[in-house]
Amino acid sequence: MTNKKILWVSLAIVVVILVGAAIAYYLMAMAPKKPVVAVIPPKEEINALTIYEWWTSPGESAALNSLVALFTKQYTDTAVLPTSVVGGAGYSFLSVIKPLVTSGNPPDSFQMHAGYEGVPYYDANLLNPIDDIWQSQNLEAVIPKVVQDMTKFGGHYYSVPVDIHRANLIWYNKAALDKNKIDPLTLTTWDAFFAACDKLKAAGMQYPIQLGDTWTAAQVLEQIFAGEGIDFYQNWVNGKVTDPTDPKLLDAIQVYKKYITYVNPDNLGLSWNDAIDRVIKGDSAFNLMGDWANGEFTVAKLNYGVDYGVFAPPGTQDMYALVIDTFERPKNIQHPTNADRWLKLVSSKIGQDTFNPLKGSISARTDADVSKYNPYQQAAIADFWKAKYMYPSVVHGSGAPEDFKVQFENLIAGFFANQDVNKLAQDMTTYTAEISDKYTIKWSLQ
Repeated sequence: MTNKKILWVSLAIVVVILVGAAIAYYLMAMAPKKPVVAVIPPKEEINALTIYEWWTSPGESAALNSLVALFTKQYTDTAVLPTSVVGGAGYSFLSVIKPLVTSGNPPDSFQMHAGYEGVPYYDANLLNPIDDIWQSQNLEAVIPKVVQDMTKFGGHYYSVPVDIHRANLIWYNKAALDKNKIDPLTLTTWDAFFAACDKLKAAGMQYPIQLGDTWTAAQVLEQIFAGEGIDFYQNWVNGKVTDPTDPKLLDAIQVYKKYITYVNPDNLGLSWNDAIDRVIKGDSAFNLMGDWANGEFTVAKLNYGVDYGVFAPPGTQDMYALVIDTFERPKNIQHPTNADRWLKLVSSKIGQDTFNPLKGSISARTDADVSKYNPYQQAAIADFWKAKYMYPSVVHGSGAPEDFKVQFENLIAGFFANQDVNKLAQDMTTYTAEISDKYTIKWSLQ
């Protein structure tokens, strides 16, 4: 083939290629456009569980460890990372957990009291509703209505209860009372109680009553308020006690003023469990504390009714002060699968019957295996079901807005310094009126 022919053939091939390319480009340009989708492999959820709580005393730790052990037995390949924050009743807990939750870095679940304590998280849209957990576990069939209502906001469930504690209790060292011929069944009025304290002091017991730091001191006045009657207490938690001359308010503070004359002077630097430990050892006779104290007696291997006992503060014999620990499902958590597993376990029959016997509390479920609970707890279960009135604790985050709870404790600390009954009444009622718009839960305790 001549060079001219080769040139023409080559040109023809190039033209064909160019024409074909043009046609292909035209067809591609006219074809319907499809979005370009980047294929990103799904992020694998790490098999771990992070929880925050404030259970640090010996009895509390034993109860928590039993629950964690039960979880790891069911989910053997899961790393459970509990973080305990020192400070009874969650006193120091809020300053630790709030920044984590509000910054979008919450643990998978954290301890929270039912009631007002959850309001700031709910208002800030930081919690996920968990109606699905309640439904899948059929919890409404086994958890009392009063407890259900305390775990709801806006008609939806946001937490599950792990226990029910009773706050209105005075624990006593039985040997100390027996030695001084004091019958606890007769201590049904504050006059009778103080007469018993006088008898103990005369016998050489310098401080008949042990008291811990500020929150425990506030809890005492809270129970004295309850002893003024359910009507007065209902008004108090609804923000309606705004008259500093209210006779019941003044009477309660007068009783409180006399109460603290029998307590240890180092109370502000003493933890609640160290205070109860002094009763266990017989250094003092009495301590007003919730029934988480029963766990401390249990750890000390003492027997209820033999070595120690308990009675309700005067005026609250037919009442049950509710302190309910719950767990919830925050938004933006790292391990949602294990968070749901945890919520299901802590609300389950086996979970509660494992945890509560060691904690000193009772199960939040009506189908609890009562045989697993010690004599005190069996008595508490019976008292719960026959109680005429149930009421939420302010000191334990349930009964009133957080602002009032904090101010209440501050006022109590000030009262120890000045012991001015009228000033405490004035300051408390003035602050209640100032934050009236924050009382968003309307309690009906009748």
